[in-house]
Amino acid sequence: MTRWMRHVRILGICWRAAVASEVEYRLNFVSNVVLSMFWMLWAVAGASVYFRYTGAVSGWTNAEVLVVIGLFFTLNGLRQMLLQPNLERMTDYVRLGTLDFLLIKPFDAQLLVSLRHLNVNTLLDPVLGLALTITGVVLAGRGTSVTALASFAWMLACAVLLMYALTVSMMALAVRLVAAEELGRVTFAFLELSRFPVDLYRNPAQTILTVVPIAFLTTYPAAALLGRLNPYMLLLAPAAALSAVILATLAWRRSLRSYTGASA
Repeated sequence: MTRWMRHVRILGICWRAAVASEVEYRLNFVSNVVLSMFWMLWAVAGASVYFRYTGAVSGWTNAEVLVVIGLFFTLNGLRQMLLQPNLERMTDYVRLGTLDFLLIKPFDAQLLVSLRHLNVNTLLDPVLGLALTITGVVLAGRGTSVTALASFAWMLACAVLLMYALTVSMMALAVRLVAAEELGRVTFAFLELSRFPVDLYRNPAQTILTVVPIAFLTTYPAAALLGRLNPYMLLLAPAAALSAVILATLAWRRSLRSYTGASA
């Protein structure tokens, strides 16, 4: 426990430094918030087209789809804030030899490389996404309960772990390819598939998105919040998330064994 608290304390120092270096550019923060709100409203307007002549599509109403879209923006905001800044730096780490310096530090290399930097400009994006999610729940008129909220928090935590595992896997690949620019687009492409409920896709796409598992990112957390989730998923989601993290960690360690350093 002491070791993990030390890791949290050091990451907190790194994040405070990131905030201190970005607060001088407040206009960038404001413009990003405005831009995020625009794209969110655009997504809401686009989704409403599907429900112009029908009340529900594949069992999902317009309000319920807004819950999914809100979760998409929440996860994408977390990705842009915590994961993307670190993935983008992997190319420089490998090419310039900075990775050598990070590996010798008395700190877990995976955590340091994957969570060290923070994009302050997208700090409010997850909040905006959750605001849209709450709006969708209110418009759906289903109400909620303590059980539904607990299930939602559980499923959302699993979704965040899945996104983290995908990012670490891309970092492991970047060590081998010495290129992370396009890999960042891969992580967004995976998340983009979860913008709408997987039930809206036809088979075999629906089955594939469930197995991959794209459905665990937004569809199942939304279903939990709306009180329509199969309880079986509450057990399957953490199993999928932990398995993904373990596999990503093994891939990361394997890539480090093949890494020869900048001087090679």
